[in-house]
Amino acid sequence: MNRLSAFTALLVLVAFAGSGQGIAALKGQIKDSAGAVELANVVLFAKGDTTRPVAFCISDSLGGFAITAFPVGKYILQIQRIGYLPVRMELVFDNRQIANDVGIIILQPNNEALQNVTFIGRRKLIQKTSTGFVIRAEDNLTQAAGTVVNLLANTPTVLVDAEGAIRMRGKVPQILINGRNSVLGAKSLDRIPASSIDRIEIINNPTAQYDADAESGIINIVLKKQTRGSSNGAFGMGGGYGTAGRFNSSLLLNYQTGKWELGMGYDNRFASRHREVNGDRVNFNLPDQYYLTQRRFDDRTERTHNLRLNAGFAPNKYNTLELEAIYSYDYEHNYETLTSTQENINQQFTNRNDRISDELPEEHAVELALSFKRTFDQSNKSFSAMVSTSLAAQMENTQITTQGLDENFKPVNQPYLQQTSNDEETNVTNVRFDFAQPMSKKAFLETGYKGIFRWLDADFKSLNEVNGGLVPNPKASNLFRYNEQVQAGYVQYNALSGTQKQPTWKYVAGLRFEQVFNHGESSGSQSFSNNYFNIFPTANISRYLSEDAFLKFNYNRRINRPGLGQLNPFVDITDSLNPHGGNPYLQPELVHALEFGYSKDWDHFSLGANLFYRKGTNTIFPYTSIDSAGVALITPMNFGSSVTYGLEAIFTAQAGKVWNATANLSLFQQNIEGEKDNNSISNEVFSWYVKMVNNFTFWPGNKIQVAANYQAPTATPQGKRIAIYNVDFGMQQSIWKGKGRLGITVTDIFNTQMNGYNMVQPGFTYSRTSKIDTRAVLLTFGYTFGAVFREKLMDNQFSNE
Repeated sequence: MNRLSAFTALLVLVAFAGSGQGIAALKGQIKDSAGAVELANVVLFAKGDTTRPVAFCISDSLGGFAITAFPVGKYILQIQRIGYLPVRMELVFDNRQIANDVGIIILQPNNEALQNVTFIGRRKLIQKTSTGFVIRAEDNLTQAAGTVVNLLANTPTVLVDAEGAIRMRGKVPQILINGRNSVLGAKSLDRIPASSIDRIEIINNPTAQYDADAESGIINIVLKKQTRGSSNGAFGMGGGYGTAGRFNSSLLLNYQTGKWELGMGYDNRFASRHREVNGDRVNFNLPDQYYLTQRRFDDRTERTHNLRLNAGFAPNKYNTLELEAIYSYDYEHNYETLTSTQENINQQFTNRNDRISDELPEEHAVELALSFKRTFDQSNKSFSAMVSTSLAAQMENTQITTQGLDENFKPVNQPYLQQTSNDEETNVTNVRFDFAQPMSKKAFLETGYKGIFRWLDADFKSLNEVNGGLVPNPKASNLFRYNEQVQAGYVQYNALSGTQKQPTWKYVAGLRFEQVFNHGESSGSQSFSNNYFNIFPTANISRYLSEDAFLKFNYNRRINRPGLGQLNPFVDITDSLNPHGGNPYLQPELVHALEFGYSKDWDHFSLGANLFYRKGTNTIFPYTSIDSAGVALITPMNFGSSVTYGLEAIFTAQAGKVWNATANLSLFQQNIEGEKDNNSISNEVFSWYVKMVNNFTFWPGNKIQVAANYQAPTATPQGKRIAIYNVDFGMQQSIWKGKGRLGITVTDIFNTQMNGYNMVQPGFTYSRTSKIDTRAVLLTFGYTFGAVFREKLMDNQFSNE
């Protein structure tokens, strides 16, 4: 059970109103013969009017549901889930009976209609939670044959640049896979195809139950797996062309027998892409190398395979045991050509060379996870345990040839050869226990433990040509070993309060205690250790102004621990004049975060707005320094402090049956102050971004989506990132009575998506832009057998009926 699911379940189970005059609430739990049923639709209608719902929610991973703050009266409660017979019951609420616990509701499989079920309800694009919101991946039509990074690009509050870097509120968020710390999310998410994703959970306000290492928030990527109900499956495929071809396919299978469920998912992705990079640097302190002009052309091919296996056992209605295994394989071939030209202060030619890099990275990753869940007849009481381990082995070999050129681009002397290799193994292991105990009818206590154990073993070798042969270069080679333990415990109190004269309040207060032990050693430097203990308080208060509006206040103390990639001192010398590497001496960043929010739902509109403030010390940012030879080394560094504050808003609109839209606007100020090499560094930038996703349904079975994004320049310690903007288009049509789907997607219609930055420093100026072939046209096809996967076809595209 991932942490968001567990936290949401516990809150939902107690989220019924207090004793406000004329305000009612209800809760319950949905199960089948094998255990809890999640994602069931729970709809409340006024008796006599079943055309317009009064309230709506979806059951969580424990089957729990709650509907709060609606007027007393007579109602019809309706529960539906694909593959099950619907359940309807009458409920009566008056001033003497304003809260109703309907207990456990057992759903029965609809075996006769299983092959012909078609879901015809309209789901909200954004499902709000007490800590953030959830986006179903199949609601994104514009990223066929893409990756999870492409899905995040159209997710509210998440910024993704053209190179795939992910940020929330100006900083890098914590990435979880199925609620777990994993090597699958520690590196490039471009290795996870979009067809693997079930949903994306955004946690802007993590409580004490979550890792403290979530400075700007958490992105939990939930992979697809088997669904309870019957034996069923789905197949899909997609392909198209940008400047090169792209193809992917996906298969999902589920088999249920008695108390056992077995699931399998496989997907692959084959793609090629082209990138052009322009860099222009002026070195004020180097008159003979005053101007540097670089033009780079990259061609990359990618092959990705993912296999997921699930086995679940539910001996009774209280206990569930689940084993999950994931295997991922990623192969790339990168062929890069870089031309660098240097001129003196008088703009006279001094030097030029072509640098060709032939790079072959390959990675195997495996993850195993075992989880146990225990529920009780007593509401709000539960126990869960989880252990997982993930291991990645990466091999990267690069052949580099440097050819000198004269002013007329003719070869000078013989080419110079270099070779690098990087063998790297990474492991991340989680051990977790969570327990919830009721304190009263309106309060419960949560407590738990989590241990995170991670290590990195990297062997980097560099060889240079000497007298026609390749000789190891000890100064540029390095053996790096690092291990870290995070031992954490938490206690959290959850409560509801209210009187007959006042609306409902909800309180969540907690403390998280974390002890960190780490140790590293490098052949190029002395060993180091950094052990520290911290206490992280959190407080969340929500006040419900009416049945469809609430205010919330959140305070969190967070930490930003350096990632394994940031600590690894390996230096990439593909560009010998602009190498980049890690820094094993990085210190963690400590952050105080405040947020005040407001949420309101109308019949056809909704608004969620948050004012936020975050102050960090020991802030981690990349830093560029230039030596006397004109080499600009880029490494992550700790700076003095950073302050970010602003406004974030999400607006949804539904205009009849034809059009609905989701818009996200964020305005924020970033102030960075620090010191490096006895020089004061400060930067202040006001930034903003807007995203809008429009959906159109002009005839049955059809859906058209247009997504537009604009991100204004954002701050770095030494300059600004350039603006990013693009428009995507997607259309799908159901066929074969809803069992099949055809789709067409056009990404980056106007070919405007570009990444880059500008630096202005006392010793140099540097501008860099990077353009990838983001514009592509793709076709998708999907087919289901068995109804449960009807809404989970290939590439997350199929969810408009």
